[in-house]
Amino acid sequence: MSSLFRMLDLHEAVEKARQRPDGRLFVSDYNGAHPYVADYLGDLAHTPPYRLGDVSRYSAIDEDHALRTKLARLHESYDGEERSPGQIVPAGGSSSLIGTFCTWLRLTGHTRVHYLPPVYYKFAYFFREFGIEPVAAAETHAHQGEFTWNLPDERTVLLLTDPVWYTGRRVPALVLKQLAAWQLATGSLVFVDGTFQYLRWDGSRREDSATLPADLTLRMVCPTKYLSIHGYRCAHLLVPERLREPLAELHLNLHGDVTLADRLFAHRAADLMRVEGNHRLIDHIRANHQRLSAGGALTAQAAIETGYFLFARPTAPADRLLALDGRYFELPDHPGFVRINLLNEAALHGLESLAAA
Repeated sequence: MSSLFRMLDLHEAVEKARQRPDGRLFVSDYNGAHPYVADYLGDLAHTPPYRLGDVSRYSAIDEDHALRTKLARLHESYDGEERSPGQIVPAGGSSSLIGTFCTWLRLTGHTRVHYLPPVYYKFAYFFREFGIEPVAAAETHAHQGEFTWNLPDERTVLLLTDPVWYTGRRVPALVLKQLAAWQLATGSLVFVDGTFQYLRWDGSRREDSATLPADLTLRMVCPTKYLSIHGYRCAHLLVPERLREPLAELHLNLHGDVTLADRLFAHRAADLMRVEGNHRLIDHIRANHQRLSAGGALTAQAAIETGYFLFARPTAPADRLLALDGRYFELPDHPGFVRINLLNEAALHGLESLAAA
């Protein structure tokens, strides 16, 4: 049995447990909050969507050429790589894009894919349901010092996550440079799960995975995450131009149109990032990290450089916590370390209180 499928079983178990935590504190929670939500939403925070657009019509986000143009310009500004609207597939959320991509893999005859661990558990779900065999191309994670990989000398599809979300670490630029050379040599397609991109703590906007060969790379980006406003569903794919229409058509037939509110949020998020950016949110995350680190709530922690998940060993007794540990990310040999959401005040306060008890 694939280790990826074993990890999926663990995720399914914790999904059931979090609905009945039995008094345990879910420190790995997906939800969080921050003080800038209303500012980031602008008019959306105070005005009903029906006053901002025509709610009597379907909201066809893929037909919104202005949005796709705006997203292309945003990525040119941030990554310094030329983009066109013909490379953008907008959608209502990262989950629908994952499902669309995995369905496309199956429909185009791919029954075997390679991946660099970890990958998000929803990929494992679709691989299992569609009969696609996932093959790990490495035993460690790309940010680890002992990282080595075994990429096939043949054309394939490779998945990787950048950044590695559970621990807030980017895939090193050297790894991505080597990966680009392998793509060009084999003609392999790479899918980058960039759900937590554009949350770098050093203030840099550029994401190194943008330098992968554009004609051989799909990259998923999620404004819902980089603004941490999860009630709106908003994500998009950067794709080779030859794949845009097939993937957009498949996504529409699988998932239909988005809501008007989600489409308006997509515009708002792009406008905000072009002008102001999300630096206030990042500063807030860093302040929460400093607070947790200084308060005795942790006995050890891994380095972090992006995102809002910290991988650390809490002082609190393990039986008082509901948490995702290394098993959920195909990561052995980190006893006591769990993923902690730095934007979840209940988790932070609970860890501080349990440490002080």
